[in-house]
This record gives sequence, C-alpha cells and structure tokens, in this order.
Amino acid sequence: MKKITIIEDDTDIRNMITKFLINQKYEVCSAPNGKEGIELCKRILPDIIILDLMLPALSGDNVLKQLRTFTNIPVIVVSAKTMVQSKIDLLRMGADDYMTKPFNLYELLARIEANLKRSVPASQKEDLHLRYKDIEIENCTVYIKGTMVQFTSTELAILILLLQYPQKIFSKQNLYESIWQEEYAYDNDTINTHISNIRKKIKRYTDTDYIETVWGIGYKLK
Repeated sequence: MKKITIIEDDTDIRNMITKFLINQKYEVCSAPNGKEGIELCKRILPDIIILDLMLPALSGDNVLKQLRTFTNIPVIVVSAKTMVQSKIDLLRMGADDYMTKPFNLYELLARIEANLKRSVPASQKEDLHLRYKDIEIENCTVYIKGTMVQFTSTELAILILLLQYPQKIFSKQNLYESIWQEEYAYDNDTINTHISNIRKKIKRYTDTDYIETVWGIGYKLK
C-alpha cells in the first residue's frame, strides 16, 4: 500500500483529503504544520507528499527546501496562489507538481497516480545502470564525475529517459507524455523548468552542457 503524507494546516481540508485517499486504498498520515510535516516525512518516508504553501511558522516553500535536502520523494504543492511565476519558482525549488485551490479531489488523485508512475519502482532500482560521459546513474542515484547529486523524482525520470535513448530527439509533447503519462496540454513552463533544473545541477560539477535544445523540436543529449 502506497503511503501519502499531507502537510496542511486547514483541518477541514486535511481531513477531507485524508478520508478521500483512504477510501482510494492509500495509507495516509498528516501534519498541521511544516515542522511536524518534515519530521513525519523523515520518520515514515512516504511515497508522495501533498504540501500546502500557506503554513504557520514555517512556510510551504521553506518546507520544500528542507525536504529536498534529504529526499527526492515526489511533492505535489497545493496553493491558492495562481500566478504562473509562483508555479515556476516552486518547480525550481524542487516541486514535482502544482495545483491551485480549490481543486477537484479526483484531479488530485489523477496527479498522485501520475507522479507515482514516474517514480522508479524499488524492484527496478537494483537493475538500473546507465552511463553517459561524466554522468552515471546507479540504482537511481545520480553521480556526476563521481559525485553523488540529488535529483527530484521527476528530474530523475527525465534524465533516465534521455540517457536510455541518447540519440533520440524528444519533442516537448513526447517528453511530457512519456514522463507525466497524460495528454500534453502545452505546459511548456513545467518542462522548461525541470530541464533548467537538471542543467543547473549538472553544471555545478562539469562545464559540459549535456542537454541540447533542438529549436522548434525539443531536447536531446548533446
């Protein structure tokens, strides 16, 4: 049974999501604030996290930053903020997905299922060995020039796909539908931001630009 952690200060919303997901056969635990949420995630290591932004004391974006220091578990951010820039900033900080309040519970369920599909199953991790020049992926851990580098689950899924097919040019539609496993709806901000995150992490350890933008088409390994 997959485990989900909800970090949400609104009791009614937290209970509503919890009840709904339990009925969908998930194991659910929750926290009313960021500090307790971080400790809960460290303790139980859930399969996915649902994170509210407007939290007391420790804001959701700071919770996200702390989560990314010890886990690449998928994080779905939920917020009343609707600005595109807010979404881009959160994706840059390591969020895997973003929903605005109010939201439909079945849409949330669909996004949970899509994010869980992107996570590499534990049964496959031991068999995953990929290498391309200075980048090596061993059991879902990424090494660049021998240094272990933390990637989110979505970033890792994109990088694995590129390394598996080093000669292939992925259109944005092809890339989106391969990773998100849903119909492409011209969501360039999401794709561009995740690609930018991957490039920045690689650039910290090597001067080589490993991901090439094929203008008008998409991306490929360089």
